[in-house]
Amino acid sequence: MWLSLILLAAVAIIVGVLASFHPQTGGDADPWRAAVPIASLAVMGGGAYALQRLHGRVETVIGLMVVCAAAFAYALSVEPLLTPGQKSDSIVLSLPVVAATVSGVGRRSLTSCLVVCGLGYASASSAALLGAHLGGREVVLDFTAFGSFIAISLLLVVLWVARRGAVQQAPALDRAAKTQQSIVEEARLLGHASSLLHDTVLGDLHALAMLAPGTIPDSHLAVIRRDLELLERSDDLMRTPGTIAIPGLIESTSESRLAHVLDRVGALGLRVIVSGDAAELTALDPIAEEALVGAVEQCLVNVILHAGVSIAELAIAVSGDEVTAMVADSGRGFVSSSTPADRLGLRISVYDRMLGVGGSATVWSRPGAGTSVLLTVPKPGA
Repeated sequence: MWLSLILLAAVAIIVGVLASFHPQTGGDADPWRAAVPIASLAVMGGGAYALQRLHGRVETVIGLMVVCAAAFAYALSVEPLLTPGQKSDSIVLSLPVVAATVSGVGRRSLTSCLVVCGLGYASASSAALLGAHLGGREVVLDFTAFGSFIAISLLLVVLWVARRGAVQQAPALDRAAKTQQSIVEEARLLGHASSLLHDTVLGDLHALAMLAPGTIPDSHLAVIRRDLELLERSDDLMRTPGTIAIPGLIESTSESRLAHVLDRVGALGLRVIVSGDAAELTALDPIAEEALVGAVEQCLVNVILHAGVSIAELAIAVSGDEVTAMVADSGRGFVSSSTPADRLGLRISVYDRMLGVGGSATVWSRPGAGTSVLLTVPKPGA
């Protein structure tokens, strides 16, 4: 939008230099000779600016008339500053024509752009040629101004064709983006459902298999009933995390969620010593909170299944922009590098859960020295 004004400003500077340092008549340099040409350029700039900003028919006609009149006045007034040998294609006369030509760029349609650019070129060029002719200069074809008009017209056509192609491709790209988003969301929800199933049904079945033969304790029967209800409502697992409302699975607050986890592992025979404040979990958004509590539950289930001890420790703390939970036991321990690939507990229910909310999980373990798992989740906005 500012190109025409920049060109006119450049011409004004050239005119000022000519008037100050290159007088063509006898006597000292007279900067005031540039006053009328520069004033004409200013008026021409106002007309060009109006053509760029005002797109109504009446405004366009008025703008073209102003540009044409100012170009004619400029051609006449700048005549005394030119050398006798200069023709009508002098750069001092060409640049204002180019400025008038580019004033049509930026219209709403290709046709209007080409029409206004053409009218701007024709009016300014005709005025400049007439002024040069009246000043007694040789009138020739101004290749600079004409070439600029051709180049601007071709550029407008190319840009319009490219824009039209982009507009035609936009619906297809939008559909592809939505399809990709749907695939990613489905995979995320499927992973969430897999984690919940592994944390609940598979872990509980494994714990039941480890019971001694005989009557199943009431606490384990309650766990079985909860798992059956979960399986009956398995479609709810494909909801967005944080909206699952299966009675006995996830409660509405951080403390009740964690309390439910502790009750559940307690029913399976694990005593958990808790330090810190579960209320710190309220600093997280519901999705991150659910992921952290779910990962803690899986770590405690792993203690039941693999550590061979009946006591574990859970520490909850806030450090800077993060909420951390540490689960530790003094059980059998293991070598991480030798964990089978089909063991989903750590990979899906812990590592992937933390990565899904921008957090991390770090495991320290050694055979005979127990296991510690540090879970870290960033606060919202961190």
